[in-house]
Amino acid sequence: MIRNLLFFFALILVISCSFKSNVVELTEQQNANDSTEYELVVFEPGFDSWFATNRKPKWFHSHDYYQRWNVLYTNEWNYRFNNINYGKPPYDYLIEYDADKDYGIDVDYKLYWYFKFMENKYKMKLNIASGR
Repeated sequence: MIRNLLFFFALILVISCSFKSNVVELTEQQNANDSTEYELVVFEPGFDSWFATNRKPKWFHSHDYYQRWNVLYTNEWNYRFNNINYGKPPYDYLIEYDADKDYGIDVDYKLYWYFKFMENKYKMKLNIASGR
């Protein structure tokens, strides 16, 4: 009985360690007109409620504004991900954002607010203009 119980706990431990807790997923979707659409899915606990209550309207900034900030934020995020001097949480994953792709305002808007959420939640600054 104890042997089965230990096996069960070991199995649960292996399964739970294999999942990432904080994941941002950017997916491509082909629509009927053969053009590519993108969707940003955020699995960070608390993001959806924070996003619903703290965001500004989409039209508050231009699409170009969101794109420029996302490039800056992504570059800083990935720098911290690759730099051992920063603790891993929340930098557990690399964000692949291509400045040459047009993800659409919906994705750029949500990604911009995801970075704002992470700054707020972890009390950090991703704005490289403020210094590292």
